[in-house]
Amino acid sequence: MLKEDIALGATGARSYERHWRAKKLSWTAIGKLWYLLYGAIEYMDEVTLCYPQEKFNKLRTALGFKQDSELVDLVESADTFRIIRHKDTGEMMAFLTPMVPNRFVLSESQVAEEPKIESKLFYARANAMANSDDRDKIAYNLHIHKNSINMKILLAGNVPKFHDKPNEDAYKRISNGLKLIFSNPEHNRYYFGEFIYHYQRKYKTGEWQTKEVLACYLVNHLTRHMACRVGIENWPGEAIAQWIKNYFGPRKLEFVMTEAHEMWIKQQNYIRNEQNQF
Repeated sequence: MLKEDIALGATGARSYERHWRAKKLSWTAIGKLWYLLYGAIEYMDEVTLCYPQEKFNKLRTALGFKQDSELVDLVESADTFRIIRHKDTGEMMAFLTPMVPNRFVLSESQVAEEPKIESKLFYARANAMANSDDRDKIAYNLHIHKNSINMKILLAGNVPKFHDKPNEDAYKRISNGLKLIFSNPEHNRYYFGEFIYHYQRKYKTGEWQTKEVLACYLVNHLTRHMACRVGIENWPGEAIAQWIKNYFGPRKLEFVMTEAHEMWIKQQNYIRNEQNQF
């Protein structure tokens, strides 16, 4: 059933794209819809697998929107997502991609709005095979439809691959690795050069302060975040290094800079409050 599943996924993907183009959505907007449809797990609730309202702010920043309303308008115009609304106000409380199992339980004040368009695309999950050999075949055949559905993610159920708490061995290893990268000027430029360059220009800071912000972000967030990744304690060093490179890559750079800046401001406010107590 593997070839049939991949073909079904590709057909469904083209159907969605035709629908979005018929609604006069731009290619930029369609690219953002694919990003949401595949499952941006860092903005999803780990239990319900929804995009909750409390993460709309960071999600819309990552997508390049200035207002939450722009994100809401895009989701509503797609006719693709399951939308959770407040029963009385109609306000969007969350939305879900059909790529993930439906785990959301409505409260008494909520009502679900089902997608306006349906596709057999996601029935492929019912034919998913659990053993690793079949997953390898799926990965091998992904090149057939590079611009359509990532069947490996689809068949895996797209469940967030993060623990609630970091693995101790992974935490020590990643902490030491990030310190080595940060302290080596050449590696620092290779992995964090884009962050340092763009952060300085966006927030009008000097190189020294920018590196202080970066160090704060690495110590207080990234080390723990990476150490929560399922199985990362068994990853080869090259794979971890590539993940760091991707994390600070163009796709996430704006979000990472914003998160690092907010973290830095909170730390400085905390330090000032502590000093004022003495």
